[in-house]
Amino acid sequence: MSSHHDCPGVPDRSGPLSALRHGLRGQLGDWGADAVSDDACLVLSELFANARRHGTPPVRVAVTLRTGGPGPPSMRLEVADRGPGFDADAVRARWRHPSYPLVERGRGLYLVDRVSVAWGDRRTDAGHTVWADLRV
Repeated sequence: MSSHHDCPGVPDRSGPLSALRHGLRGQLGDWGADAVSDDACLVLSELFANARRHGTPPVRVAVTLRTGGPGPPSMRLEVADRGPGFDADAVRARWRHPSYPLVERGRGLYLVDRVSVAWGDRRTDAGHTVWADLRV
């Protein structure tokens, strides 16, 4: 018997995002990190959707399990594209402004901020990479 588990609250569609979430769940299962699957799928979905909507192709995804160092094990999700990037600190500052409405847009990175231990945007020679760390 086989069972397909997708991210809660995110429609399951045939396409790249659905395949990425499915692949992420499989990899997390192989690592024995199933407990973080829902949060990891949410973060991956938001970062990938933003890269597709606001970035410049190609979009690349990387997932790394970090163990053996100081502190508890963690996982880093990275989504890269060739776009110019953005200022993550400016995004966070907008959330603190009393007139900023999260109801219209901007909820995705806010959710990433709430679910992850840390996140940010790193410029590279080939564009930029948005990353998020989650505890495993």
